[in-house]
Amino acid sequence: MTVNQKELAQCLGISSRQVRNLKKDGMFQTVNGDRGYVLETCVQEYINFKINAEVGRSASISIEKVKASHEEVKRDISVLKLRRLRRELHEAADVEAFLTDMLTGFKNRLLSLPSKMAMQVAGEKDINRTIQILTKAVYEALEELSEYDPDEIDGTQEGLYDIEDEEEREDL
Repeated sequence: MTVNQKELAQCLGISSRQVRNLKKDGMFQTVNGDRGYVLETCVQEYINFKINAEVGRSASISIEKVKASHEEVKRDISVLKLRRLRRELHEAADVEAFLTDMLTGFKNRLLSLPSKMAMQVAGEKDINRTIQILTKAVYEALEELSEYDPDEIDGTQEGLYDIEDEEEREDL
């Protein structure tokens, strides 16, 4: 079926000017002495044109999403590094090692209390004095649990955190 430019524009839902522009770009071949268009061919060409345009746009959007996601990840990494520098964040392995050492020391201290306290309270006749001695020893053992030092967790000294050490660890 052969149609003119205006009829083709109506069928495709675009303006006559758009049909002319697309023809100038190489679409919509004419027949009958440059006056008519084969409707079936033109519709298929226009559908392919729109599909390719949409695929190209979605690929572009997809690339933009990937880049935006990548930038967000980089920002999150920077925030985490800054929190480490400020001593607001520690490596899980460092915390685990620190807590293991601290709790092992606490356990040993508690286990040594009976033998240590037995000698001190053996001759004590006043029950209140015995309770006071034992309470003091328990508080001293508990004091060990309250000693938090972020430098000990990271294994750094004097509160200084070397960013180059961090970068070297990341490279490994």
